[in-house]
Amino acid sequence: MKGADQCPKCGSRATIDVDAPSPKGFYSREVRVCRNCQTIWEPFEPADMFDPTERLASFSEPCNNCAFRPGSPEQEDKEEWKKTIAALKAGGQFFCHKGVPIDIQNANGFAYPEDGKNPRKMRLCRGYLNMWRANIAKEMAAEEVA
Repeated sequence: MKGADQCPKCGSRATIDVDAPSPKGFYSREVRVCRNCQTIWEPFEPADMFDPTERLASFSEPCNNCAFRPGSPEQEDKEEWKKTIAALKAGGQFFCHKGVPIDIQNANGFAYPEDGKNPRKMRLCRGYLNMWRANIAKEMAAEEVA
């Protein structure tokens, strides 16, 4: 599965795993590097996916450095995080970064396929999906009380 055992850029299986702690834990501590094109990404285990046979299935649980976990670097700036949540509630989507090439020049830190403009080529973030599930459950409970 590309992204799990192949380079997400060139498809090579000539990779090496590197222990490379990132500042403030933004990126996963372990990254995978392609020996052919030098692309770097955060690897994942297909077994952690909700449906391992579906290439873009979300994970069963939020990943170890999910933006939605309490204390994540993404949530440090409270005002920016509130803007992110508001944008998501207004119809935005949030995609998983595992298996996506790291791009420190990009505002979000990753080089999503087609610069993130084609959601059909990206995996939805489990933390984001859990947030939506909690919001829906809260609304349903409020309706039952009313």
